[in-house]
Amino acid sequence: MRLKNILSLLLLSSCFLTACEKLEVKPPDLVDPSEAIKTEQDVKDLLNGCFTVLRDNGFMGGQVQITSELMSDLVNGSNLTGDYFNIFQFNSAGINTTTDQYNKPYTVIQRANNTLENLSLVTSSDENRKNVEGQARFVRALSFFEMIKLYAQPWGYTADNSHAGLVIKTDSDLETALPRNTVKEVYDFILTDLRSADALLPALNGNYPGNLASKALLAKVFFQMNKFDSAYFYANEVISSGQFSFENTASFITNRFNNPKTPESIFWLVFEQGWTGSFDRLSNPANRDQSMGITITQQAFETGTINTNDRRRAWYKDSLVAATGAHVYSVRKYSNPLFVLPLMHITEMKLIRSESAAELNQYLDVAIADINDITNRAYAGTMAALPGTATGTTIKTRVRSERILEMVFESGDRLQQIKRIGAKGEPSSSRSAQWNCNGMVLQFPATETNVNSNFIQNPTGSCL
Repeated sequence: MRLKNILSLLLLSSCFLTACEKLEVKPPDLVDPSEAIKTEQDVKDLLNGCFTVLRDNGFMGGQVQITSELMSDLVNGSNLTGDYFNIFQFNSAGINTTTDQYNKPYTVIQRANNTLENLSLVTSSDENRKNVEGQARFVRALSFFEMIKLYAQPWGYTADNSHAGLVIKTDSDLETALPRNTVKEVYDFILTDLRSADALLPALNGNYPGNLASKALLAKVFFQMNKFDSAYFYANEVISSGQFSFENTASFITNRFNNPKTPESIFWLVFEQGWTGSFDRLSNPANRDQSMGITITQQAFETGTINTNDRRRAWYKDSLVAATGAHVYSVRKYSNPLFVLPLMHITEMKLIRSESAAELNQYLDVAIADINDITNRAYAGTMAALPGTATGTTIKTRVRSERILEMVFESGDRLQQIKRIGAKGEPSSSRSAQWNCNGMVLQFPATETNVNSNFIQNPTGSCL
């Protein structure tokens, strides 16, 4: 992880999630850490810089989602070339796209670590110090979670989860060469950070993550681990808090990514006009009707549009090429030039709570109500509701089919569900690639492997 002098970047910007102000700083190589962080405001500026990188094109501003979708079963790869084609073919050895995707999260992690190392400078109040610490732990956990899903086989790949994960870094020195921690160790670290954030943060925190965002992320992490009791618990905590409302109107189609944010948003990132490097890979400015600049298969398009009463049809586009008569199918979730990107929202919490209840075969009345809320809204009341006598198996089947439609092109969800379901022991594949094949996991970039003699690369090989 030779991310040269990432610390010196710390005052590159002082960014609120909805407003940014540039600062004058010394050239990176001339800033000594002891000079850069001297005051409480310096620590807060450093923490704010985490969110700047979080929404970067190379991280959650686009690349994580693109890479995940390329390995899903929704994308049409016929026009892909270069790195994107290799990822689509589950042949990730030697690609260059992962460099940012690997380095950017570790930039966030280093800034978070540096923030935690300088908490003693936050002296204005105990409440402020806890808030800074909680946010740092939250963004660090989020960064590790997004990385572990792409660079390691999922939780459940081995019985004790001793398979190779990521290098856990807990200080601001990324130069030390360390071996990879196991997947269990990484997930334990993520959970510890999120539980700490939950205890430290206020429930709501303005435009920053509060402890309800920590609970929502805990729900996502536990769900990915197939730990349904904990996933249900935390999703239920968020929904039952009453702080976010399920948007039960036809406007949810545009409002989910609109600006101002939907009332469903639990934690979100905002695009600011005039800022480069954020969200372009999601919105694809060259053709905003084609999110991420990638197309989907005719089958995926037909699945999303076959029901003429489904309001979510508006998320899909069928473009006819006049010269050839060919159809180009795409998703257009991010067509608004200035949009809010919710990384967690109430609809997702309802999907998690409902499927977790079905897996547990408990709280089935809650699960039925959740999925009926989602389907009644989506189909404008034209789809038959699940009856109160529906079984866990019936509920799970309905939730999974609706999840594909609700979460299309969001957070790389489709790929991760394929992996999660396979790790649970059910048949699961993307196209003809099994959930646990080598090519379903990214190779680490040379910035790590060329300088770290303790590092073990992932096995290579395509899945097709």
